[in-house]
Amino acid sequence: MPAGEQSVQSVALRRRQYTGETFQQARRAIDRLGAGAAPIPAPQSPAQERLEARVFLNLLEHRNHYTRYPLGIKAVQPATDGITLHVESVERAAEILFALLPVHSPGEEVHGLPGLRIINRLQSAIELQVLNQPTRLRLRGLPASQWHHAEQITLSKWIDPDATQLCWRTAPKTWTPAEREHMTVWEDDSDPFIRMCLRGSWLGSALLRRAALLHTVANTYFVDGYRGSGLTAMRWVMRSSHAPQHGPGARHAVAALLAPGYGLPLRLIRFRGDTDESYGSDQHFVLEDSAKTARLELQASTERPSEFLSPELWKTILRRIPASPPSDELPHVVTISLGSVS
Repeated sequence: MPAGEQSVQSVALRRRQYTGETFQQARRAIDRLGAGAAPIPAPQSPAQERLEARVFLNLLEHRNHYTRYPLGIKAVQPATDGITLHVESVERAAEILFALLPVHSPGEEVHGLPGLRIINRLQSAIELQVLNQPTRLRLRGLPASQWHHAEQITLSKWIDPDATQLCWRTAPKTWTPAEREHMTVWEDDSDPFIRMCLRGSWLGSALLRRAALLHTVANTYFVDGYRGSGLTAMRWVMRSSHAPQHGPGARHAVAALLAPGYGLPLRLIRFRGDTDESYGSDQHFVLEDSAKTARLELQASTERPSEFLSPELWKTILRRIPASPPSDELPHVVTISLGSVS
């Protein structure tokens, strides 16, 4: 095999650890990016970055049931002009649609993402876009009938369509007055908090583009979290649950996030916990970029599953947990340096 071909295959294999794509999907993505491009590209527009950050936040915040994968997302396919998420079930799809599609009740602010619309329905996917913005979000993994069913679950379970304006249905090609007012009042770029959110949105987008890392290199079985403000930087807080005595622990995901070329421009500034994960103690990692625009706090707990997680699903989760670190494990110096961080 020519050296160039071997190098491309190596990059594709490494990329799929972060994205969960098949090898063929990762290989085609690398070919489309061209020589010298980052294997996991950043979005080319600020609007796309903001959309992805909001999607990642909603994946963390809206967790009403356990899923096979930590976020209910089997794989992601990041491209410069958009992103595709492979959703594992119709129930998780309903949660995602409820979190994202904008609705408005009189006297309240808009719930969901103002301006977001379903612009295309495909055989096994739906495509969404923020109106008049260079954005693209594709949700895959279900046949067309199941996407319609997911919408109906959203309406029957969480939304009263008689008392609520379904903005994405009543105004499919234009912003509603309520959405415009919401943007003026709650998304004012001159507000210090909004500016902090915008500066730190790159991290939410970048984590979404590497979301499969949680289950390809570590024994994570559940993740939730939230976004908060720090003194100078936006805080992204992730709380992860890890299967005891099964597979590699949280530090492998952290090491992957710090890996040159594939990870993020972060540095580990604080660690609390035991570096020997066999003890099953909690671990707390704090990572930050050099410009201090965003901070990631990973609160990892090794714990047995809740009684609400069915035995059948737990067995399925254990079968998909990696038995050992990938063969091209991340730099050893990264994984053993945790003990020296105060």
